[in-house]
Amino acid sequence: MPSDSLFKSVKHDKFDLLMHKSALHLILLTALVITLLFSVAMAYAPIDVKRGDWIKYQVAVTGSPSPNMNITWARMDITGVKDETITINVQTGYANGTIYPENGITLNLATGAIGDGFFVPTNLNPGDNYSTEYEGNITITNVEQIEAGGAKRTVLQGATSLTTYDWDSQTGIMVAATSKYPDYTMRTETSGTDLWQPQILGLDQSTFYGVVVAVAVAMVIIVAVVFLVRRANAHAMPYVEAFN
Repeated sequence: MPSDSLFKSVKHDKFDLLMHKSALHLILLTALVITLLFSVAMAYAPIDVKRGDWIKYQVAVTGSPSPNMNITWARMDITGVKDETITINVQTGYANGTIYPENGITLNLATGAIGDGFFVPTNLNPGDNYSTEYEGNITITNVEQIEAGGAKRTVLQGATSLTTYDWDSQTGIMVAATSKYPDYTMRTETSGTDLWQPQILGLDQSTFYGVVVAVAVAMVIIVAVVFLVRRANAHAMPYVEAFN
């Protein structure tokens, strides 16, 4: 008949195999969780303007502007979107404290009715010319990355005879502009928006927090694996001593 030592050795081998399988399963689970979290965090979701979206600009004017051009800030709220037509409300703040509201402005990207360069189609490329009702022909000159609203954004750069523009390449919305007139220069930059999130260490907030959660989950599971393996080895020692 088989000896007790042989039974203990077989039992130890089975237990050791079970614990190693458990450890392997936990490691695979860790990899799966990290993969899922990264895929959620890093997934690209196209940003389309919609009703309720907004963007705010800070404006700096140098030189000798007339009072009605001495603007310090502006805000655009999108109130409706249908095909190429966008309806907006605009508030303009002046240096003297006056706030001028303009409601129900209708833009149409198909006809070039884009107001003061508020939007351009996102399918434009460097070298393209875009005909507009008020700004004349806009020539797309470049694609660059700039800081806008607390985040790095890829922009389409374009110019008219008086103004150079930066439009966000994903939404088409204007994020910066510089207009040079005989008596003054006006610089407009994005100070805030709900269209994208400010970045942390070069990552969108959702991506950054997704990475933090993934690392935290990985650390917890790795600690659990180490604990279980050490516990398994501790339980196996009496069998090994009895076999010896």
